[in-house]
Amino acid sequence: MAQRKSAIDQRSENRHKETSKRKNLSKRLVKESIDFDQIIASSDPQTIFNAMWEQLDKRLSENKHFQGYLSYVEGYNEAVNCCQNYIEDKDIAIGFPKLIVTSYRPKSFRNKVTFSEKKQILDFYLYWMDSIASKAYEITITDLMLSLIFHSAILRKPVLQTIISCISDKSLTIESIFELPVVTLIIDDNSYHTNTYSNSKAVHEVKVFLSPLTSYLIKLYVKGNETRKLKSSTDVQNLYQMLKMTKSLSQNHLSMTLEEFLIGAVYVLEDYLFLDLPEHTWYLLLGLETTYGLSIANWQSLIFSISHKPTTKIAINIECHKDVAVEPKKGNPTITVEIAKLLKTTKDGKTSMARFTIGLKQLYERLLTNNAPLSELAIVGWLLTKTVTSKKVSSMRTHSGGITNRWLSLTQGVAFEDHTEEDYIQLYSELIELGKSKDAQNAIATNIDEIHAYLVNHHGIEPIAPFSSTKRAHHRTGYLSETMFQAILNNADNLEMTKDEIEAVKLALILGQRCGLRIGEIVKIRLKDVAITSAYLEVRNNKYGNNKTSSALRRTLLEQLLTNSEMSFFKRVELRRSKSKGDTLIANQAGMAYRASDLSKTISQLIKTTTGLSHLTTHHLRHSFLTNFQLMSFLYDKANAFNGHQCSQTLKDLLPYDEDKSCKILAYIETSLQYKKIYALAGVAGHASPSTTFDSYVHLTDIQIGLLLWHMDYQLTAKHYKLLSVPRRREKLLGATPTAINYYLLNKLKLKPLPKPKHSELLKTEDKTSTKPKRYSFDEVRQTLEVHDKEEDFKEKMDIYKLDQNTFEIWLNNAQQLQDHPSFKTIHGNSRLFAPDDNMSLLPVFDRYVEDNNILMQMTNKFRDLYKIEKRRESMLQFIAHTLMNSQYHKNHISFDQALDLYSYIQVLGQLVFKKNINLKIYHYAQASDDDKEQWKPVMKLLASSQIKKCNVADKLNGKIYKKQIRAELSLSSQTEQTRLNNREKSNLPIKQWTVRTLQIFCHYAFIMIGQRINLGDHKP
Repeated sequence: MAQRKSAIDQRSENRHKETSKRKNLSKRLVKESIDFDQIIASSDPQTIFNAMWEQLDKRLSENKHFQGYLSYVEGYNEAVNCCQNYIEDKDIAIGFPKLIVTSYRPKSFRNKVTFSEKKQILDFYLYWMDSIASKAYEITITDLMLSLIFHSAILRKPVLQTIISCISDKSLTIESIFELPVVTLIIDDNSYHTNTYSNSKAVHEVKVFLSPLTSYLIKLYVKGNETRKLKSSTDVQNLYQMLKMTKSLSQNHLSMTLEEFLIGAVYVLEDYLFLDLPEHTWYLLLGLETTYGLSIANWQSLIFSISHKPTTKIAINIECHKDVAVEPKKGNPTITVEIAKLLKTTKDGKTSMARFTIGLKQLYERLLTNNAPLSELAIVGWLLTKTVTSKKVSSMRTHSGGITNRWLSLTQGVAFEDHTEEDYIQLYSELIELGKSKDAQNAIATNIDEIHAYLVNHHGIEPIAPFSSTKRAHHRTGYLSETMFQAILNNADNLEMTKDEIEAVKLALILGQRCGLRIGEIVKIRLKDVAITSAYLEVRNNKYGNNKTSSALRRTLLEQLLTNSEMSFFKRVELRRSKSKGDTLIANQAGMAYRASDLSKTISQLIKTTTGLSHLTTHHLRHSFLTNFQLMSFLYDKANAFNGHQCSQTLKDLLPYDEDKSCKILAYIETSLQYKKIYALAGVAGHASPSTTFDSYVHLTDIQIGLLLWHMDYQLTAKHYKLLSVPRRREKLLGATPTAINYYLLNKLKLKPLPKPKHSELLKTEDKTSTKPKRYSFDEVRQTLEVHDKEEDFKEKMDIYKLDQNTFEIWLNNAQQLQDHPSFKTIHGNSRLFAPDDNMSLLPVFDRYVEDNNILMQMTNKFRDLYKIEKRRESMLQFIAHTLMNSQYHKNHISFDQALDLYSYIQVLGQLVFKKNINLKIYHYAQASDDDKEQWKPVMKLLASSQIKKCNVADKLNGKIYKKQIRAELSLSSQTEQTRLNNREKSNLPIKQWTVRTLQIFCHYAFIMIGQRINLGDHKP
């Protein structure tokens, strides 16, 4: 009597039959719907194919066997693969659809805390904020823990614990990166290490950006405990338990666990403190999703644009494929089933270890005889090595169950013998991400290390750094800024190679950095994979190699992602290759495709020697592309208001594109729906899930969170200002905007920037390779001129802002002209722009209120756009000259005595500010001649009558009225004018107007930057 199949086996067999049935049906529908002979004969094969594919897709969606989403995806993808085989066999020059990749969103954290618990946490927060504002209050370690949670969004327990411990042992150092407070921590958890070692031990180093309020509270706490021994109990769990006990009998009690409290804090941050973060960022903050930041050395390279070691020449030959037409070996899909059968119990319920080992050896011998792929030999061979140490079959089931099915599914069709170190890291990272928990992921990482070691020892593949070491998996975090990348491109010309090889290296660099292509994908790009217009290229499987996963099959948008100079270079290489031997985009003079491993080694060494960072490799070009894309999405998201913070502009300078091109790229690729943006990122990465992209490739989310923390509204009261030692005269000013208190606290903190390494040199880039002109802001002018006579500080600013000596000298010369040149003096020889006793100043004082300074930034951006138009430049320069030559340091208006000058001036000014903010005073209008009035009429028509005030006071001398020439004074209203008027309404000194010096300030800085283009002899005051 035959043994009856188990229900599990029966269901598995039924699923396999249904899958085979759907695949065969999909193939039959392709044959019925798509006539490839007709496509070949057509004059427009792509249009014909698209129409046929549309009909095929319709038939698929209407067929009863493909009604479910997953079954439709299965049939659709089979149809795509079937079409690709036909197209490849018949060599038809058409593109075909991408595969559909399925992924799942992470489980929501928002249902883990009830509404009443959220209200408890909000009530508690309000109670706590009110309590710390009391006069005699002394900041405690518990207060710091709560500020870290609510004011700095530290919602992961290990990070919170590390900061509290460092505060307690007085080892916490708060520094600044791009004017944001930051601490560097070594986190004691089971997550990946990040190229950082402490006492030869791999550690997880993180940069945690804090809010200025939290940073200042830490300073107050440390200062208050300088002579006092700090309490020993700094375990956050104990601190929270004590907090619960203290509040248990009060109205503001806490009934939830610490983990629930941290999740509930999200609602206070979102709904009360207005910290507006994308949903996925909350998952990162809570530790439900992971991402890893950069090492200190990498940050130093970004900040100072330096190489940590001198640059040297590299002499390496790139080997080519000896046989480029080798097809990848096809795997056996039944291997998993065969291994499962060996582990299955017999009739008597037992399976001996000896029987299992014999069966496994027979399977391995058969795989060797049949020339099976390395992926299958690896898993079976590894299991054989485990039989030596395992005494029971149950142990072997555990070993196999954790990795076998995942390994064979993801490595099917992968050519291990042609893989580079970066390829292995990418493949194994995706395997590790399949684990549902950190423990599961670390277990997979341990198995992968053992399997790879087996391949190294028995099949001679390239060794790699272990993914797990005492349960610590490895992540190669790294990022190349635009300056670093241009230096690498520049240094590529120093390679001792042929022109073809240098072009291959440079094009590989460009496609890696701009498009995120893996080196294995770059070397197998064929000329026919590139669109006729060069607008895009297809990443497909071909005889030169396969992609890692189905999601890696994609279309790369060259026209959008490459800069103009890079696109020209690409087309130049493509044109040269199309007239040479071979069919790949990059090849040697004989037309042979390069080996990915050798090209990767050359590029890796080029990157290492240029940057001086030994952990950076070829694969970090891909890291940089994805980090840049995510950063670009963040910086140009209209939902994020950065209010002109220096950090936002500095981060933009890391990107290769200006704002216009960045927005066009995002509009082309992304959707307006916030939660779908991370899926667009995963799509351009060729990943099935955003989790893989963020976990392995995106490295600047930490500073993005820090920038958003800067704009959080703490809703502080006068009592809080007293705790923070804010003078009463500053309270109203600091309460004007949420960011005002942050600027004040940061100034009081006097944080030191991340230090520059002692042994380094500036990266060398050529102007001709620059992708965009360097743009400076008024803030950079101010900061460099303010310290120009302090050598050490000056050099630091020059490094931070990447300011060349020539540009600075132009600024300094122009600034000195504003102090000394006769054009900017009165008829009595006094300075128009500075007080008589101020002979040293080079800069004006900014307007008092933040709102008015925002107008200054708007004027700057609009001026830049207008100045690009050549025919407008002269009028723009005239605008600057007239402002500075007809104003005085103690007055808010600009003087005019010629109607035509004022008319031209308002024409320019109206494009920089809203006309409603312009005020005009007209003097002597009543006494002027009719001809004079006629000349001023066009000017007065430019503004509303409510904006013009006529001062018609007649000058009398001996009873006679003398006619005078009309003159005018123009000024800008303050953005806070209505508030000022209301405040002074009941005062003894009421006012009717509140103007500002925004125009003078703007033109002063503009002259410093471009004053050398103004011929002062052509402009008279």
